[in-house]
Amino acid sequence: MKEFGLILKLGLAIILIMLFGDYAPEWLQQSFFTISILMKETLIFAMPLIVFGFLFSCLASFQSRAPLLIIMVLTFVTLSNFVFVQLGYWAGDVFLPHLGYHAANAVQKVASTGTPLEPFFTIPYPKLISTDMALIIGALAGLYGAFSGNKKLVKWGNSLKNVIQAGLVKVFIPLVPLYVIGFLFKVHHDESLGEMFAGYGPMIGLILVVQLASILYFYFKANLGNLKAIKAALKNVFPSGLVALSTMSSAATMPLTLEAAEKNTKNKSIAQIMIPATVNIHHVGDSVAVPILIAAVLAISGIDAMNYSTFLLFSMYYMVAKYGVAGVPGGEVIVLLPILEAHFGFTDQMSGLLTTLYILIDPFITVTNVVSNGALAILMDKICGRMKAFQGTEKATAKA
Repeated sequence: MKEFGLILKLGLAIILIMLFGDYAPEWLQQSFFTISILMKETLIFAMPLIVFGFLFSCLASFQSRAPLLIIMVLTFVTLSNFVFVQLGYWAGDVFLPHLGYHAANAVQKVASTGTPLEPFFTIPYPKLISTDMALIIGALAGLYGAFSGNKKLVKWGNSLKNVIQAGLVKVFIPLVPLYVIGFLFKVHHDESLGEMFAGYGPMIGLILVVQLASILYFYFKANLGNLKAIKAALKNVFPSGLVALSTMSSAATMPLTLEAAEKNTKNKSIAQIMIPATVNIHHVGDSVAVPILIAAVLAISGIDAMNYSTFLLFSMYYMVAKYGVAGVPGGEVIVLLPILEAHFGFTDQMSGLLTTLYILIDPFITVTNVVSNGALAILMDKICGRMKAFQGTEKATAKA
């Protein structure tokens, strides 16, 4: 339950800044904003290593599996992520304008602002390697590790991932409230935090409705439309979804997710392969939420939404970036920020707002991720059954 403390701290910070932000001296606001900028710049400097470490470790860990299974898992995970990202874009494009999210609504407010809040100083980190290049190198190195079966590479990749994960969990995540507060002061100083957050209820409602529809659709397809099987499968995954709501971590919920998958597939072999392999890379909740969040942040900032060709380019980056995501609250948006800023015109202020909104709804994102991973295990069991591959001991015994 301790992760709910992060949500409560952020909620309290938002309320206090909305109520008393105008009374805070400018030097104090600048101090918090300076801390936020320094944290962000440090994170962006370290991001290529973070992305490489997680992507390499994720792909290389498949080395003990059959090559066919590696290809199948990566193909279905990528396809599923891509489909739900497009669903998120479509939902935002169709419904957000009807909920009042128009770029034109923010133009006057943005144009009428006074002197923007600036940090006292920044650190000019050298750019040693781009995040894009780290994605490519990590993917190639990870696939080599997977198909070569080199256990030393896998051990090295896991060690690197564990060091990075420990740094994020023990250093960055505890400081997230400071990271966000600075950007909240920036938003409130330059515009009005109260006005900006007042209209986000409909957007959050839209995300939750689309996520629920995605879960039901996934289970409908995985169970071939059998309503009785759908009801039973959802009943089995309910405990894991409930735990995911409080932990905000798919990895922490994995034992319950695995247990539910074993019940739903009656095939331990598939469940024990699929759930651990996809827990940090199959993100239906993020796929739906992120495009809607991006569209809302663009609109509130007075910028027109991405056209589909631009979003398609973003989708390509996003699909690869998902394999380099850290398993911590807000991990996916942390990886996305450098991409959004480098290629899609996001400012520090927009990044801070996106991070805040993402973390606030992260419990519901995690629930969708966990429950959907259970559906993917069912789907893969159906496919492998037809191929007569990776049959579990229970099914083998039944056939005998």
